[in-house]
Amino acid sequence: MKKVWLPLLLASGLFAALPLSFDSAAAASHGSATDGQLPENLENLMVIAPEHQFTLRQGSKRIEVELLQWTLNDYGLKTEVDGIFEAETDRNVRQYQQEKGLVVDGIVGMYTWVAIYAEHQQPTDGTELPTRLKNLMAIAPEHQFTLRQGSKRIEVELLQWTLNDYGLKTSVDGIFGPETNRNVRQYQADKGLKVDGIVGVRTWTALYGKY
Repeated sequence: MKKVWLPLLLASGLFAALPLSFDSAAAASHGSATDGQLPENLENLMVIAPEHQFTLRQGSKRIEVELLQWTLNDYGLKTEVDGIFEAETDRNVRQYQQEKGLVVDGIVGMYTWVAIYAEHQQPTDGTELPTRLKNLMAIAPEHQFTLRQGSKRIEVELLQWTLNDYGLKTSVDGIFGPETNRNVRQYQADKGLKVDGIVGVRTWTALYGKY
């Protein structure tokens, strides 16, 4: 068992070190993640904001690659969890980026990390709508932003949260990708609205009615 010392940027601007236990041999022997709780040593990595995470690409060999691989696996893209960013991981990162409406380049930078983090912060039934999203509803539906595939706004999070709470599993990452588009169309069909994947006044009115 060896220790990996992870630098953390403190509010004071100084650096401290957080020891994370990481048994690389044991991790490699697991092969792939299984359904369940994210391992603590990987969860600890998310104390770093996405914009400060290491940029990963094919050839990277870091513990952060395990977090990436575990998440891809849990998302449904079978990926060996070994901390080595090889062809399989690259292929699945590109697939994930495509489904999330991100730039498909196989590079895990800030926007891909934001989406990855969001996979571990999904709402569940009965969870109260966060205040920062609830505050958006002070704006009347007819004055809300019109959203469509490609939109990247906090209002997309409100949309995604509501779809999720409605029963249409949607990643809450603020990015209106293919998954969100598909679920918006399903929601519109269920509500007897025009099925076009565009969230305008009528769709917003229905979404507001959820609360």
